[in-house]
Amino acid sequence: MKTYFLIVCCFISLHISAQDIAISKDIKKALDRIDTNTIRSHIAYLADDNLKGRLPGTKGYQMAVDYVIDQFKKIGLTPGGDNGGFTQKLIIRKSIVDNSSAIAVLKDKFGNTDSLLFMRDFAPAPHPIHKNTSAEGQLVFAGYGIEIPGGYSDYSGIDVKGKIVVLVAGAPDGLHSTVTAHFSNGGNKMTAAFEKGAVGVIMYSAQSRPLTNANPTLQSNTTVNPEKTTAYSRGFVGNLNVVINAATPLMRRLFLNSGKNMQQVLADIKKSKSSSFEFGYSISVSYSTKHNDIESHNVVGLIPGSDKVLKNEYVVHSAHLDHVGIGRPVEGDSIYNGAHDNASGVASLLEIARVYKSSGAKPKRSVLIVMVTAEEMGLLGSSYFAANPTVPKASIVADVNTDMPTVIAPLLSIVPLGAEHSSLMNNVRFAAGYLGLEIEKDPEPNENRFVRSDQYSFVMNGIPALHIKYGTKTNIPGFDLVAFVKQWRSKYYHQAADGINGIFDFTAAKTYVQLNFLISYSIAQTTARPKWNEGDLFAKKAF
Repeated sequence: MKTYFLIVCCFISLHISAQDIAISKDIKKALDRIDTNTIRSHIAYLADDNLKGRLPGTKGYQMAVDYVIDQFKKIGLTPGGDNGGFTQKLIIRKSIVDNSSAIAVLKDKFGNTDSLLFMRDFAPAPHPIHKNTSAEGQLVFAGYGIEIPGGYSDYSGIDVKGKIVVLVAGAPDGLHSTVTAHFSNGGNKMTAAFEKGAVGVIMYSAQSRPLTNANPTLQSNTTVNPEKTTAYSRGFVGNLNVVINAATPLMRRLFLNSGKNMQQVLADIKKSKSSSFEFGYSISVSYSTKHNDIESHNVVGLIPGSDKVLKNEYVVHSAHLDHVGIGRPVEGDSIYNGAHDNASGVASLLEIARVYKSSGAKPKRSVLIVMVTAEEMGLLGSSYFAANPTVPKASIVADVNTDMPTVIAPLLSIVPLGAEHSSLMNNVRFAAGYLGLEIEKDPEPNENRFVRSDQYSFVMNGIPALHIKYGTKTNIPGFDLVAFVKQWRSKYYHQAADGINGIFDFTAAKTYVQLNFLISYSIAQTTARPKWNEGDLFAKKAF
């Protein structure tokens, strides 16, 4: 584990300096001219009550799409979507388990069978592709279900082909925060199990609430290809036949006659001690899923590159355009406007595009400004775009994502989530150095922020990506910015209070725009293509 930690966190030594990336007088003027009133006006429109929280599939979200397209045209961007337009169409699928269809039967090594109880012992996860699904197989315990190339593996010494794997939520101690977040993601656990030949997965979380016998709605969201044969999302089950969630009573039952102590095994895997083994049970599972499809759109604008070769490569700026719509009323307000999340990120990208065009900057590589849909539903728009981009997939060299910049105090330091895995850290150092900003490590590793925003979709498709978050530095002696942000988040994050009249520091918003522009511009101007650090976990996903 310690060896792997060092490999993941090492940085490529090549540095980018101001001499390498020429920032012309016109670019400097454009950066200085960024108008905080314009940023505010973008946020005010997108977070207006008329848009009803920008839920995909609603009139309010379409109003947001139309606004962004209109801004793209005014700025002078070239259409970068489907069929010469500014949009990329995708299908959002809501999948719901037919509760009455769910059956799970446990069979011991002597042939004795016992039907498990729905929502007491198990809860199925909807299948995003098939209406009817089933699997039968031997149960195998595989810890956290992770495999680190050249290091720790929960699959060492066991064969799961044709079997159903029992996995635990979370990841071992001692990993870097981005790696912990990656391996804690259920979708990765499922994909790894499928790649090992498993036909199903049973997921267990000791921290989850007990299942109940109420009549629950077991649902999930994905986006599907036009043929509806492939689904995309952060938590996609891959091609597994079944995925079910196990309650603690079921886990205790499986361990009861295994010769293993459940609490000891859970403690061992937390310390990176592989404890995989075969249970003395097999299981058969079947259930049905109902699907409801709606149409939504990503919005894509293009700034063509100037170099005759590098113009065929692309730097992506991404931000999600959606929010959560209408929710539980709070003090009479049921519209969750999403001013910070993520109207502020969309406003940032619009102003980054304006800097490119108004400054006369001629980036060597092309730049795509991509506003994605359905981030709040599971990174759906970015998952689809990263897997099915409107340009050749292998031509995308990097993604610079912007999500909820949290510009509520002076921006003096930053946390570049994901940059430490690739040469993009050099671009961050250049941009931060130019603006006099400090670079910090993630102050909230337990928040798993790396897998909760759209840059993760690009990483999962082999594309180096990063997401700039606020740091902890403050210019007020004795002021605890981390505590302040946590207090602010509890009131505003995914709440009706997140409107234009909330807390904003628009000078910080201007600095945030400048920073992200300089990062993408330095990527576009650097002849060498961004690359993963040698031996990095995500390098294996690259083209």
